Amino acid sequence: MLVVNIKRIAWYFLCYISILFSVFILGTKIFLIFVIAIVGTLPFVRATISRSSDMFSPKVLLPFTYTLYALGPLQASVQYPKHEIIHYLLLQLLGLFAMYLGLHIAIKRKFNPDVCYALEPLRGRTKVVLLLTFVIIMFLSAVSLVSYFITFGGITSYIKVGYGGDFYLTLQEKGMVIGAGFEWCLLGAALVLFYGIKKPYKSYLVGGITIFTFVSSIILLTGRRHQFVYPLLFALTLFHYGYRRLSPPLVLVGILIGISVAQYYALARFFLPKGLIYALTQTWSVVVKNFHLIAPWSANEFRMPAASLLEVLHYGSPGLLLGRSYIASLGAPIPFLARLVKQFGFDVNEWRMATFYPLIWIAGGGLGFSPVTESYLNFGVVGIFLHLFLYGYIIGRIYNRFLTKPSWSTLFLLAGSFPMFMLEGMRIHTASFVWKWVRIYLMPWTIFIILKVLLPKQPVQSYTLSTDFMQTHENIPE
Repeated sequence: MLVVNIKRIAWYFLCYISILFSVFILGTKIFLIFVIAIVGTLPFVRATISRSSDMFSPKVLLPFTYTLYALGPLQASVQYPKHEIIHYLLLQLLGLFAMYLGLHIAIKRKFNPDVCYALEPLRGRTKVVLLLTFVIIMFLSAVSLVSYFITFGGITSYIKVGYGGDFYLTLQEKGMVIGAGFEWCLLGAALVLFYGIKKPYKSYLVGGITIFTFVSSIILLTGRRHQFVYPLLFALTLFHYGYRRLSPPLVLVGILIGISVAQYYALARFFLPKGLIYALTQTWSVVVKNFHLIAPWSANEFRMPAASLLEVLHYGSPGLLLGRSYIASLGAPIPFLARLVKQFGFDVNEWRMATFYPLIWIAGGGLGFSPVTESYLNFGVVGIFLHLFLYGYIIGRIYNRFLTKPSWSTLFLLAGSFPMFMLEGMRIHTASFVWKWVRIYLMPWTIFIILKVLLPKQPVQSYTLSTDFMQTHENIPE
C-alpha cells in the first residue's frame, strides 16, 4: 500500500514539474491553448482509433465542438492584452472540465454496437404511431409554411429576402410566422426516409429523399446553414442508433468534410443573389487561391460567439445578472408564454449587440453568444462551472437513458437533442437554445409520446384460448 502511494505521489509530482516546465518553455498562453486543444480532441481521437467506439457519443463530440468554439476567437484577438486572453482561456478551460464532469457522471452505460436491434419492431401500434407522427408534423409544417409565405409574399420573395438582417426586419414589420415550417418538414422527411430504410419500403425511401432534397434546396437558396445541418444530424442519429452504426473513420471523414463544406457555403452566400450554381463556382475560384479560408478557424461560426467573452473581459459587463438571462428560457417551451416571461429577464445577446455592434443590431443582424459568457455574466466563475456541468449532465442523461432502455421514444429524444447540444447550445444564449430545442427539434418526440398515450394498446390474443379453440375444432369437416 505504501509503495502504491509513493508511486502515485511520484506520478503527481512528475506531472506538476512537467506543467511548470511547459509553462516556462511555451508561455502561459500557448500552454493553455495546448491543454484545451488536447483535452477537447483526445476523446475524438481515441474514438476514431477504436473500432467498437461510438463516435456519436456526447463524450466524444461535445468536447470537440466546444474546443472549436473556445479557440475560434483567438484568430482575431490581437487587439486584446495578453492577460485578458489568458483569463479568457482559463475560463474556457474551466467550462470544458465542468462539461466533462457532467458527462462522466451522467453516462454510466457502455455503448453496445447492437443497440439498434433492441428497439421494438415497427409493426402494429408502434408502426401506426410512427406514421401518424410523420403525418402530424407534416401538417404542422404546412400550416407554418403558409404563414411564412403570407408574411414574405410567396416562396420567391422568401428566397430573395435571404438569411440576414432583412429576414428579421421583415418579421418585425409585417407580422409573425407560426412555428418552424421548413425545419419541421425536414424532420418529417427524415422520419419517412428512416422508416423506408428500416422496413424497407422503397416508396417511403424515395418519398423521404425527394422531400428532404427539395426543401433543403430552398433553404440553401436562402443562405441558411443550420436549418439544413441540424435536420441532417437528426437523420444521421436515427440511422446510427436505429439501423446501423456508422464506423468511426466514416464519421471522422464526414465531420472534417462537413466543416469545410459548411465554411465553403458560408463564403458562397455573398454570391447567392445570382443563383446557387453561380455562387458555388465563383467561390471555388477564390478558395483555390486561398485554401485556408475553408479552415474552421477562418469561420465566423466558431469565432464570434465566444468572442463575446473577450469583449466582456475587455470592455466590462452590465454587472452580475444573478440568473435574469435564464428567466426567458423558463417560458420558451410554451407558446405565447415566452413573451410574457421575457419582460422580467435580461437578453444578453441584445445587450451585446446594442452595446458593441449597434449598426449590425439595427440592421437585424446577430453574432451569436457563448454559454460561458452568459454563465459568467450571471454568477461569475461559479456560474461557468454550474452551467457547463448541467449542460453536459442533461445530454449525458438522455444518451444514457437510450443505452439503458432503448425505445423509439428515447431514440427520438436523443435524435432531437444531439444536434442542439453538439452545436446550437455552444453558439447562442440559453433562452434561444431552449426555444429551438423544445419547440422545433423535440417536436417529433413530443408528438410520438402524446400519440402513445392517446392511442389504446392493442389487445394481446390469448395463446391458450386460441390453442384450445384449434384443438376443439380441428376435426370439424369443411
